[in-house]
Amino acid sequence: MAKSTKFASDKRLGLMSDLKWNVVYIMSRQEKKVAARLQRLGIDHYLPIARKLSQWSDRKKWVDFPMFSGYLFVRPSRQQHDEVLAIQGVVGYLNYQRKPAVVQDREIEIIRVIEREGYFAETILNPSDFSEGEKVLVVEGPLKGNTVDLVRKNNEKVFLVSFDTLGQSIKINVPFEFLSKVKDA
Repeated sequence: MAKSTKFASDKRLGLMSDLKWNVVYIMSRQEKKVAARLQRLGIDHYLPIARKLSQWSDRKKWVDFPMFSGYLFVRPSRQQHDEVLAIQGVVGYLNYQRKPAVVQDREIEIIRVIEREGYFAETILNPSDFSEGEKVLVVEGPLKGNTVDLVRKNNEKVFLVSFDTLGQSIKINVPFEFLSKVKDA
């Protein structure tokens, strides 16, 4: 599993906090290979991994797969920015308003919590795949304190909620007891 690399010397100098998380497009099914190449070059990166049970005709097996197919988070220095583009398997940076899109540290931390806690996360390729619902506050569990969109009730006790990051959404099943109405400002 590819994890974000921390460099003690950079952290000690406070340089890591100045760097911004960007998103790069990756060639199909190359996410883990690109993460390994970034690791070898010492470029800070993060590849969120999810697990799912896959069934073949003769067996079942847990399989690790990228949470965001075709994307990888990088936090390059200015000197490393172009170096990332030269890595085999990298297509380019995800842009927003003609600049590399920036993902906030808070969003990266939410994704890390989802990965660590083992929530089943299902990415949506297009936010229009669901109708917008009520905003709710998560009051319990690992996502406590985050405002999310209520997508639908899966049953009487589990709701499907969503939050946006990098132009995609992540849907998560959350017990209704963990949710609260957002108070009007």
